[in-house]
Amino acid sequence: MSYLLRHRPDAGGLEPDDDGWVSLEDIVRAAGRLMHRRVGEEDVRAVLDDSKVQRFQIEEDRIRAVREKRKRTRASPPDILYHATNTEMLEKARSNGQQLKGSSRRPLYLSSQEPSAWRVAHTRYGEDPQVLYVDTTRARRHGVRFFKNRRTGLYTAERLPLSDVLNLQPKFAEQQSAGGIPIMRGDDGAWRMALIKVTRRSGVTWEVAKGKLEPGETPESAGIREVREEMGIDSELVVTGYVGLIRYGFLAPGGLPRLKSVYLYLMQTADGSVPEFTPREAEGIGEVQWFTPDDACRAVTHSSLKPIMKVARDMVEVGESPEE
Repeated sequence: MSYLLRHRPDAGGLEPDDDGWVSLEDIVRAAGRLMHRRVGEEDVRAVLDDSKVQRFQIEEDRIRAVREKRKRTRASPPDILYHATNTEMLEKARSNGQQLKGSSRRPLYLSSQEPSAWRVAHTRYGEDPQVLYVDTTRARRHGVRFFKNRRTGLYTAERLPLSDVLNLQPKFAEQQSAGGIPIMRGDDGAWRMALIKVTRRSGVTWEVAKGKLEPGETPESAGIREVREEMGIDSELVVTGYVGLIRYGFLAPGGLPRLKSVYLYLMQTADGSVPEFTPREAEGIGEVQWFTPDDACRAVTHSSLKPIMKVARDMVEVGESPEE
């Protein structure tokens, strides 16, 4: 019945109405033709009675398929999600209240991985494929609710205001940055991770040292330079592992929309010594402190940093840092 009611009603000569209903007499006749044996109305009702999942609805002399509910849970998504679309759909959204719209039957799908979104964009939307950078923090402030499909790992939403899509805003640009987390093994044999204490207008936070790439500079070189400058380290540093990419949206001076991409690395001194710190107070850095990996994860509060700090912690604890 799934084949006839969900996928290929035409194969059985069925013509469901606008709500998906067909007569019991028609479904019995179509099933009999496909199975090459006699099928009665009692057989159809028996299938429904034995089914553990309610996939069909029957009323008097008619039947229809019931749409299965997708497994989804309310979610707090990453700061940036990626949505595959094309130019035609964007133009439709601009004339439709300046927002992309889904529905309970077909929501908008978003991925936490940009390459995955690009694959979908090129596969599904051959003409002018695009990937949108959705600032989920702003979207949630505007009442957008995000859900996560437990089976696919994709996020969904019923609408997306175009004002919350970073790369659709005038004068949008991406700011490439890099940073690092110095690590060292303490006298007790346990690893430590260094963070900076920063004073901002919004308050005091523990963060990783980071900064913008200079022209022609590689992310690794920029990460080492920024860590040495902000933490005030004279010793030579070497990268011992790539943690990952952090992305979030922000407004640069003048209200200019920016996507910040931060490449984050683990680092140690080249000679294995414990570095001395002279924090760069001119940039609001008041202190540098060593933390255990677990304490470092608890110390950071920025939503974009918390997931990547857990990755860094796991890298250190499973021994992905170089042996001494």
